[in-house]
Amino acid sequence: MARDKTIMRPIRNVEYDHWNYTIDETYDSRKSSLKTEMIDEIDNIAEDNYPSFKEKLKLDGVMKSITEKYKDYTDFVRNKRAMEDKKKNDLDKEIEKMYDILLKYNKVRKWNTSIEKSMLNDPGEHDLLLKKICREETEKAYYAGPKGRALQLLDISKKKSKHVLNSGLPLDIAVKSISMEMASQKINLDLPKDMFNPSIALEHKK
Repeated sequence: MARDKTIMRPIRNVEYDHWNYTIDETYDSRKSSLKTEMIDEIDNIAEDNYPSFKEKLKLDGVMKSITEKYKDYTDFVRNKRAMEDKKKNDLDKEIEKMYDILLKYNKVRKWNTSIEKSMLNDPGEHDLLLKKICREETEKAYYAGPKGRALQLLDISKKKSKHVLNSGLPLDIAVKSISMEMASQKINLDLPKDMFNPSIALEHKK
């Protein structure tokens, strides 16, 4: 039985640099595309989550009260400057109440969104703030769930491809293995024809 005399050629420096760059560029491009899709989906989920999120905070009553007192305050100031302090005091009490509620929840939820009392002065800004907080909670839950796992799998797969590249395998075996690993993450590695011919491989590097 004839022995296979095929010589296994190790990856040369110029080939290593090429495939090291290709792996980085390909995975980073896929990761960027995947995150863009996820951001749009998170936005939609956050919008759907907002009504129940606001209901859980039980702020409808105080938000309605602030809106009414805000209107009452601003209308009154234009006509009756003498009553301004009383109306403003009523408004401030409601704002303080809402602020205390948000701070109480924040101690548990640990929001990254900054919450300042001054942000509650205008009822028109309430939903903007709460939607931002809701979006933050939705994003955190999303990335912790099954779909967010896709990003982690991309990083794991990239490490596997890097390991193959650095394993000392012959170029053709290493690249085919990397291509199969990328395919597991729905990444199509476009391999040029005859790429394993040394002279042609160098041409594709230029």
